[in-house]
Amino acid sequence: MKRKIVYTLCWMAFLTGSITAQKERSSYLSADINAGLSSLSHSVTGLDGQAGSAKSKAGFGLNAKYSYYFNRNWGIGTGLGLSIYNSSSIIHGGMSDNNLYRLGSYIDDDNSGLPKNFELRGRLENIKEKHNIQLFEIPLTVLYQTRFSYGKWGAYGSLGVKFQLPITKKYEAVKNYGSVFNVSGYYTDATQSFDMGAPGNPSVEQHGFGTLENPGPALGWKGGVELKTGIAGTFEAGAIYRLTGESDFCFGLFVDYGFSDIKKESGSLLSGPANAYHPEANNNIGKGIIYNGLLNSNHTDKITPVSFGVKIGVRFKL
Repeated sequence: MKRKIVYTLCWMAFLTGSITAQKERSSYLSADINAGLSSLSHSVTGLDGQAGSAKSKAGFGLNAKYSYYFNRNWGIGTGLGLSIYNSSSIIHGGMSDNNLYRLGSYIDDDNSGLPKNFELRGRLENIKEKHNIQLFEIPLTVLYQTRFSYGKWGAYGSLGVKFQLPITKKYEAVKNYGSVFNVSGYYTDATQSFDMGAPGNPSVEQHGFGTLENPGPALGWKGGVELKTGIAGTFEAGAIYRLTGESDFCFGLFVDYGFSDIKKESGSLLSGPANAYHPEANNNIGKGIIYNGLLNSNHTDKITPVSFGVKIGVRFKL
């Protein structure tokens, strides 16, 4: 699919240069910056099927480009770029058993000579993450430009694809209203069972069981997002203003839309403790339990980068 898109764009550029009678060839080096809204487009779903939310944030980009025009109007372009995507997600979750994470079976050896088996459990509610993703980009575009006959002004447009290589991939669980993490131990024996520290039951903080508010900042929930290389469509249109005979100021609008899913991992949100969870947790609820992040989890579907906004830059004729 990617190869066919690239071949089609190259063939279009070749034809437009061949069929025209005008032979005014030219080439340019340009630099531009862009700003607008960016999103790692995805949906969030809790264990109980309740939909979460994903929001766009301000994004930015830098580009250095080379363009070659076969004639006065048509050309092709390539270059290097860096796009910065910022977004946020919330998983609502809840404290009911419909939102229960079973984190493994452990033994409570309290030195009494009567070790007890228990299941470690976790529940999340209103967990909010912020994401910062930086993509190294290589565009391949078909270009069009025209000069107006009555002055220094002109117009331009470009259409093509860009290859996106993730270089910075971070998530962080941040403070949010109503954000809580409950850790409990489900003990059973021949006659009874009890979910120690579960919602509605007393906290047992000396065992690490109970409810912790804003667990992201408290437990340092942050890390990397596993992403893969993707391909996006790119479109740009705007105006040209001649600064000198050899340079132009360009400004316009742009849209980048991801064609491919860049998500790499799809494990569960919580994978359990890093080590055996002993119920004498130094009064630290949740300490030692791994949090993988929403974008790495099965709570999110495919991830496609989408951004749009304004772009300004300058170009110099070679």
